[in-house]
Amino acid sequence: MQRSILLYVLSAALLLAACTKNFTKTNTDPNQFLSVSPEATIESAIRSLNNQMVTYNATKFWDISNQITAGSRYDVTDAGLWQTAYVSVLENLRQIEINYGSDSAYNNRVQIARILKCYTYSILTGVYGPIPINQANDPNYLSSILFDSEDSAYSYILTNLKDAASRIKPAGDRLAYDVVYPGGSVTSWVKFANTLRLKIALRCMRNLGATATAHIQDVMANEANTINSEADAAKMSYENVTNNYNPNWSRYVQPNNVYPFNPSSTNPPPKMVDNFQAFLRSYNDPRMTVFFDSVPPANRYIITDTLTSTADDSLRVVTYPIPYLGQPVSPQGTLGTWVTLNGIANPIGALNNKAYSNLMPAFISNPARPITMLGYAETLFMKAEAAILGFGGSKTPEQYYTAGIDANFAYWGIPSASATAYKATNGIKFGTSGTGFNNFTGLVNFSIPAADINKIWIQTWMAYFLDQSFDAWCLERRTRFFTFAPNTNPGGYSSYTSHPTFMDIPGRGSYPNSATQSIQTLNPNGYQSALKLLGVTRSDDYDPDQPLHFAAPYTMPNWTNPNAFYDLSYLRKWYGTTIQALQAASAAGGFKYTLTLTYHP
Repeated sequence: MQRSILLYVLSAALLLAACTKNFTKTNTDPNQFLSVSPEATIESAIRSLNNQMVTYNATKFWDISNQITAGSRYDVTDAGLWQTAYVSVLENLRQIEINYGSDSAYNNRVQIARILKCYTYSILTGVYGPIPINQANDPNYLSSILFDSEDSAYSYILTNLKDAASRIKPAGDRLAYDVVYPGGSVTSWVKFANTLRLKIALRCMRNLGATATAHIQDVMANEANTINSEADAAKMSYENVTNNYNPNWSRYVQPNNVYPFNPSSTNPPPKMVDNFQAFLRSYNDPRMTVFFDSVPPANRYIITDTLTSTADDSLRVVTYPIPYLGQPVSPQGTLGTWVTLNGIANPIGALNNKAYSNLMPAFISNPARPITMLGYAETLFMKAEAAILGFGGSKTPEQYYTAGIDANFAYWGIPSASATAYKATNGIKFGTSGTGFNNFTGLVNFSIPAADINKIWIQTWMAYFLDQSFDAWCLERRTRFFTFAPNTNPGGYSSYTSHPTFMDIPGRGSYPNSATQSIQTLNPNGYQSALKLLGVTRSDDYDPDQPLHFAAPYTMPNWTNPNAFYDLSYLRKWYGTTIQALQAASAAGGFKYTLTLTYHP
């Protein structure tokens, strides 16, 4: 798709791209852009944003979600999102408003563009906090673009989502080609807008208070206008053609022609995180075997276990291979200051890369796999949270919650009988608490308290696997319910922090600071306005511990010298508690075990 030089110049200048810093001449011919249909422009904007977000999963968000590790080291430095969002997404969407906003024949498509602008801003402010909105992509502001506060950004998003959805006319125009809702259903875009409004309002209850609550109540009072089935979920499709491949396939398969392993690969396959495995094992969650591939038999970790027997009262010490193993976010797993671990060999942190469970190949090997932007199960869990907080809804919190589990299991193709058994588990079932395992360094425990809102948050976090790790990060910061062991090999701006040897869940991402896209250099006035709005005490924003306004108050644990100890309890008793269960599994699975000792306690 062609765009005018003017579009690029204005976009890049407004977005602080260095290549426009000394630009003095532009093409002012307005006709070329007007020849581009709204469909092509909207598709390009959606695809640019989602491709960037999928890439960011692998380079940032998967690790931060503590479900998948791809070696990002909790890096929250900007590497393209800012430029992509403002130049390739927001400027294109703005041009639709400018060129078609006064033409009633394009009303619905203009409103869809507005909805997508809000979606984009919701990601930007969720990453950075203060962002340009009022002066962004405006030719009246080229060299000095002031930032809007995080609270103002969220207010803008909520107000415009509601307004844009209300202006869509069911019998009006529609997208001739819709990359999110094939067939161009404008009603689906209304549902997307209102469900997104519910998500954003829940996210910013802390900083917007009554304003956020009013939006939650409004959406819950009109549930017919929200995502109410898997068919309503927003998923961007790919077509398995050149320049239109799922970015995961382009990253992990296309350069090497094989996933997961190729000796020449510069991108090791994504792995299950040890924290996630400990959580999944705590509640016998069948999703582990759907999300991740079993380790090839030759590479499996050998666990030492003590089992009882149904034949006598003696104990058996045995060794046997286990089919799944999560990798620590930091391979070395520990810090030298963790004195309780001195002299003890790390049991899993230094294993060969092939010993850990890969992300299921089906998620990577399909170049046409769609990307979920806003899901059905997620929506049900958001409604459960709204209902449990007393903000309305046609069902009870538990009904929304259990329906959300059913929807998520169905999405992943897991039998309903498994969902039924899972929902009866202590810690998962409403009104119960669950006793969970520790992670492998003993620093965090995955027990679930009795309060049911905690269960809702956990299942929402689970629903964000695989595509919505940014949303998982937002949930982690919004609730601060989740505690994960720190990354002991952090990247990005960790050297600017007071603890450069580890990083907790980052509070925000830093603004662009590369040689060609430095906001400090290209927009110093705007940068200073952002620092003021952030309330930082330093002269820059390179502190990943800086919290955003929507986040819950948080005191970082003492990760410098905690009570750390190696604990592999979550890997033991893999096939049951008895020697007979292990023998049956060995016969059925074709693996060997070794009995090393029989003794009477």
